[in-house]
Amino acid sequence: MAYYGAVDIGGTKIAVGIGSEDGALLASERFATPRFGPEQGIHDIVQAIGNLCAQLHIAETQLTALGVGTPGPLAGSRLLKSANLPEWEGIDLAVSLRLRAGFRVSVQNDATAAAMGEWYYGAGRRVNDMVYITVSTGIGGGIIAGGREVSGTDGNAGELGHIVLERNGPLCQCGHYGCLEALASGTAIGRIGQERQPESDYLRTLGVITAADVFLGAHRRDPVCDEIVQQTAEYLGLGVSYLINLTNPTRVVMGGGVMAHAGAQFLDRVRAAAERFSMPALFSATEIDLAALGEDSGLVGALAVGILGSAK
Repeated sequence: MAYYGAVDIGGTKIAVGIGSEDGALLASERFATPRFGPEQGIHDIVQAIGNLCAQLHIAETQLTALGVGTPGPLAGSRLLKSANLPEWEGIDLAVSLRLRAGFRVSVQNDATAAAMGEWYYGAGRRVNDMVYITVSTGIGGGIIAGGREVSGTDGNAGELGHIVLERNGPLCQCGHYGCLEALASGTAIGRIGQERQPESDYLRTLGVITAADVFLGAHRRDPVCDEIVQQTAEYLGLGVSYLINLTNPTRVVMGGGVMAHAGAQFLDRVRAAAERFSMPALFSATEIDLAALGEDSGLVGALAVGILGSAK
């Protein structure tokens, strides 16, 4: 059996795993992202790989390659300025991990990596044209076209959260106004819930409002919460329609914490909005589904990055 390492780096946590070529995660662990620069993070990743190899009773030298998914933007495998990992700016992840771990390392934008995981092993299997959208703290995504991931010049293609939908909308962390991320991410839903808290019988009983609170309020038929949820679905459906009209995919896969929490009924609202805004012929050719890999999508995606990278 061939073994591959996988690393999913996030702003708050890092997941490390070892898997096989069929996408199965054999062992994994998660730990908090160090706040004092990347050196401790690289050390913790290498240590976790060693621990997992020992757990599986294999030598580290048996790992064929390591795949890494990280928040962008990237210049090759070097991390540029990142709102989620400001202390890691400038580090070349492939070089740093290769020097410490000693085997081949491939690095990809985290959302594109998750798209690759869903494409190879999840809801996008057996399709050549797919768009993956993750709706969580932020919004990102990845595009598969003609049976290949679309990476762009430096691996940063798929910044779907920064499609501008409202020119005079709220400020996004990227510095622009009215991005999809600023309108429909988990952070945005919580912010809007906080702004409208005095109007809502349910939200008035709470302190700091999160997206989960808003969806629970909508489930309990609070009209303000339901209005926020519907508005979010409209924005997401509009964003999805742009992608359908632009890429003509066989399948749109929607994942991330917000989609996992909101579930199938919310997806129905997004789908209905996307249908209204899309060209009919293109929408009719597209399936819109929930992601299948859940919280492991990033790690399985990093596994796919390592497998594909070792084959090049």
